[in-house]
Amino acid sequence: MSTIVKQRLGQRWSYSSWWNLVVVLPWSLGAVLAIHGWMKDGEVAKRERTVLGTITAHQPANHNRYGYTFSLNGQSYSGWETPRKEEPLIGQLVTVYYDPADPTQNALTDFAELKIESLGPLPVLLLGIGGLVFFVLQRGRRPTTPILGQDS
Repeated sequence: MSTIVKQRLGQRWSYSSWWNLVVVLPWSLGAVLAIHGWMKDGEVAKRERTVLGTITAHQPANHNRYGYTFSLNGQSYSGWETPRKEEPLIGQLVTVYYDPADPTQNALTDFAELKIESLGPLPVLLLGIGGLVFFVLQRGRRPTTPILGQDS
């Protein structure tokens, strides 16, 4: 390897912390959003109510999601969800979980289950962040080797 290439590689790694930050930033943002979703669903789960709703539509091409409607105090609400257990039929009565403070926040899945699901990607995100931090720390502990052809 030529001396110039080795010098450039050495210069690139001297600024590696900025590049690592660029890599870790989306993972960190994903972790923050997963924790936020977990907290939000947890708050709704504490006060959620149920009502019967009706499956009104099915969109197999759009993540196999189902549309549903329900009524509260004469007001009609609707939502979409991909079934997690069994697939309902159009016209079928289903249990809809909703937030009494904001019925537009509703789902066919209990918010306590949604709370657990929101943490699904968190272990992978934290593992990736931790692995990169470990890599950077290990890289920083390596003794620097002098470039051939240069005086120490």
